[in-house]
Amino acid sequence: MKTLEEARANFVASAALIPERYKLGVSRADWSGKAASDQAEANYAAAMTKALSQKSRQTGVKKVSNADWQNAAITKGGAVIGTRIRESEEKWATKFGPIYQAVQADIGRLPGRTTDAMQNIDARLKPTVKSWQKHAGKA
Repeated sequence: MKTLEEARANFVASAALIPERYKLGVSRADWSGKAASDQAEANYAAAMTKALSQKSRQTGVKKVSNADWQNAAITKGGAVIGTRIRESEEKWATKFGPIYQAVQADIGRLPGRTTDAMQNIDARLKPTVKSWQKHAGKA
């Protein structure tokens, strides 16, 4: 058997090989065809039922401390989030832009603000939330 150090060195060395192999594998895969099948949906439903009954999500959450999660989010996510946002600008504009414009149009048809906060909530805030839900397909 390899020593832990040898196994670790092999693991680290594989980082140079894995990206191209990963890209090649992904380019050959048919993800959506299989993932959208009736069998995949049945498998998903069965797995979710089992996970819910066993409280798997809660068990997994308890295995990671808040400090560990924060550290990973800051060191991993913090390093790439700006780049990922810039890379997704076109997709954001294509997907979010029409929703935003539709909500803006709805807000333009709301009655004006009054001095009564509760009335403003009912007449302006609630319809705005409903508009966001409707145009995002979540109503």
